[in-house]
Amino acid sequence: MSSFLQKYKRQPKLFVDLPSQGKWYDDTIIEDGRVESLAVFGMTAMDEILLKTPDALFSGEATAQVIKSCVPGILDPWRLVGYDIDFILIALRIATYGENLPVQVECPSCKQTTDADVNLQNLLGLFADYKIEQSFEMGQLHFTLHPITYRQTTDFTIEAYKTERQLMQLDKLNLSQEEKDKNVNALLQASAELNLRIAVAHLFAISDGKDSENNRDAILDWMRDNDAEFYQRLRKSIAELTERWKLPNFDHTCANEECKKTFDTKVDMDYSNFFGTRSLHSRTLIS
Repeated sequence: MSSFLQKYKRQPKLFVDLPSQGKWYDDTIIEDGRVESLAVFGMTAMDEILLKTPDALFSGEATAQVIKSCVPGILDPWRLVGYDIDFILIALRIATYGENLPVQVECPSCKQTTDADVNLQNLLGLFADYKIEQSFEMGQLHFTLHPITYRQTTDFTIEAYKTERQLMQLDKLNLSQEEKDKNVNALLQASAELNLRIAVAHLFAISDGKDSENNRDAILDWMRDNDAEFYQRLRKSIAELTERWKLPNFDHTCANEECKKTFDTKVDMDYSNFFGTRSLHSRTLIS
């Protein structure tokens, strides 16, 4: 016999359409391939506890599990692209805490930090105009880009963090200068290789009008051994695409009575901080 409490189970707080329009997904990622009117539930007590677990946040597991809990139609959050993740997290915060997000901003004139409220419902509406692809040409070659997945973003971020930690720890090791230099050079080489792999991960295909290549390893080998101008142009195109995916600026008036100047400021997404702090910090893989 079922409990009367079943009548009081949580209900969807809002329904959303993914900004990617499902371009990169199949029915193993989204149930029945449906990317419109996805039900979004508020977080449970267990979800909130998970988001306070540092290891789960760092690994990305907390974000993935909370998305599965609150948006049941999403079967594999790891394979969602970045701006869909941002969009869903905004929807989750609205469903759990309401549409206003308190943030702290610094006035560029008087340098005083003041509080502001960002209307998250308005931000959701701005995702409708996202351009989800990017392409460019160099000579006879046409390069088509696509967004990378949450799994790729997380793995790259963890790898970069580990390399930075190893560099920082070298000074603490009892090594000769020759050994230290050798280790530093190896880590810098690994960092350069990582940046190249991150850039290539954004490439969907390269074509010359007749043939097309979309094998990631083949493209990586080609890019690694080719002129640097191809890599630099790819980085520039990724930066342009990333800039368009950033959340828009909002106007804020300084609360300092002696200042009162109005300025625009950014709201940047960081998955680990979004539900636990008053300010958001940007995350950029390509430096």
